[in-house]
Amino acid sequence: MSKADDTRERILDAFEQLVVDFGERAGTIAATADAAGVSKGGLLYHFGSKGALVDGLAERLDRFGEREEQRLSPMADAVTVFLRESLAAEDPIDRTLVALLKLGQLDEHAAARDALERLDEHYLAALTTSLGDRDLALLVVRLSDGIYLRSVIGGAGSLPPDSVEQVIVRLQSLLAPTG
Repeated sequence: MSKADDTRERILDAFEQLVVDFGERAGTIAATADAAGVSKGGLLYHFGSKGALVDGLAERLDRFGEREEQRLSPMADAVTVFLRESLAAEDPIDRTLVALLKLGQLDEHAAARDALERLDEHYLAALTTSLGDRDLALLVVRLSDGIYLRSVIGGAGSLPPDSVEQVIVRLQSLLAPTG
């Protein structure tokens, strides 16, 4: 990674963390530059506006989605792998996802909503390849959304890993051909 790429990533990391920790309003150009350890001018060289920062996070999620589609598509057990990985693991991409979910709630950040929709499309493509049915793939993606949400909020409503395994077993039994 070049120095410029490293700086861009550091700036995006700082913006993402500000949004996740303190909300969209905290992710100002000045606060992001300060958190990233760059000058305001340095930030503006890489990202000309707050909208460009949102676009940068959207591009990060797009790259992740493309990799996930390529990784999951050839797997015979893609559904099982996908659902197991739906538990929030605090991977770096989880911060990007949470930041874009927060940003996407605001009208001015359509790029965040669009990126989240594209991520769904990558997952749908991979799972449709595995299942042979887009409607079933959509059902699995929405089931995954619930697993992820429950694991993020924690508490009594969370899904422990053994519960996810029970969901997987039940789903596999429903998907198994009857003969």
